[in-house]
Amino acid sequence: MELVQSLTHRQTMQMSGQMLHSLAILGMLSSDLSEYLTEKAQSNPFVCYAPPRAFAARGGPKFDAVAAVASDRPSLMAHVVEQIELAFAVAPDRMIALRFAEALEPTGWLGQPVEDIALLAGVPQAKAEQVLAVLQGFEPVGLFARSLSDCLLIQARDADILTWEVEMLIRNLDLLAERKMEVLAERCDCEPADIPDIVAQIRGLNPKPGLAFDHVPQPVFPPDVIATRGPEGWTVELNRETSPTITVMEDQTPEGEVDPKARQQRKKALAEARALAQALERRGDTLLRTAAVLVARQTGFLDHGPVHLTPLTLEDVAAELGLHSSTISRAVSGRMIQTPTRALPLRAFFARSVAATGGGAAVSRDHALDFVQNTIRAEDPATPLSDDAIVALARRAGLKIARRTVAKYRSNLGIKSSYQRQRKAASG
Repeated sequence: MELVQSLTHRQTMQMSGQMLHSLAILGMLSSDLSEYLTEKAQSNPFVCYAPPRAFAARGGPKFDAVAAVASDRPSLMAHVVEQIELAFAVAPDRMIALRFAEALEPTGWLGQPVEDIALLAGVPQAKAEQVLAVLQGFEPVGLFARSLSDCLLIQARDADILTWEVEMLIRNLDLLAERKMEVLAERCDCEPADIPDIVAQIRGLNPKPGLAFDHVPQPVFPPDVIATRGPEGWTVELNRETSPTITVMEDQTPEGEVDPKARQQRKKALAEARALAQALERRGDTLLRTAAVLVARQTGFLDHGPVHLTPLTLEDVAAELGLHSSTISRAVSGRMIQTPTRALPLRAFFARSVAATGGGAAVSRDHALDFVQNTIRAEDPATPLSDDAIVALARRAGLKIARRTVAKYRSNLGIKSSYQRQRKAASG
């Protein structure tokens, strides 16, 4: 019998407690971290913590969504956030709902398309629609409507007056404004003389329910970083008003005045305080470096909007910074960046790529979606474009996307097939 010896080398990486602690701190939102540091300062004599001005101005470190809005007078945002806290028991759903809240106009209508809000929240559009359905049940009725007609439809349904005639009149308000009573009567399946009675039924509805509140445009989520554009391009800096910091107090107690056991405990507490300060420094550095890469990669997005997003993943940013993708995920989760025009989630800077045909360069989902929507919008209704025709037009524009991608995005946009669009044009 021959005895064979073999040596197998396995390389494993074990995280130290200090590394795990740093990652946990990196993943905390500024509000949660402020509360955590307050507790540490109370239990560790070497940790001195003063809340950032953004939290101190809002009544202390226990900052939450409700405290982020003006509470000294009624505002639309405060009213909505209070209902969100009651209506959504699950934290992820609350986050989506708060994204919708940030998109509210003073009228109470949504100022952004649902697909854009879903993108900012990082969820499928179907999930965003589910959350929106709950939000549209809030008081006063009509909030979170997508348009004037949507607002009136929600209120009419709630008031139990949404007959066929009322619905058709609301959906064709343009005909009412143009006083095309005969055309409107045909749509409503009634006589022109009946139109004033139908109008009377909706006269008590409130087209702009949000105006009942004082509009105080404060963001629900305070920005963690600030991006500004100067003569030499974009720059990024940490928002000092929301960046928690601590001061480590050195041990001034003479060694002879404490027993060895107490001295050991004090050394341990001092080491923990120093480790905490280092973890906070690493947190700020990682957040700043990550935000800088995102801004540098997505200047087109900042200058011209979501259509100009380029494909970018967590792995791309991680590779550039020499970090793990899970670290980047922690750094951007729930974080906001203030730009010259508005505050945005850092997650909004990531864009999934669309597989290109024929080995072409990948493009962002938003770019492809916008191309499909605008192409169909500009088509001749009498001769609508097929999906293959849209693919051909995209190829001429330097955008190589597959036919199944066009069909998928057309479906997501609620646009019928070319055959169905042609039939509708012929019957209309």
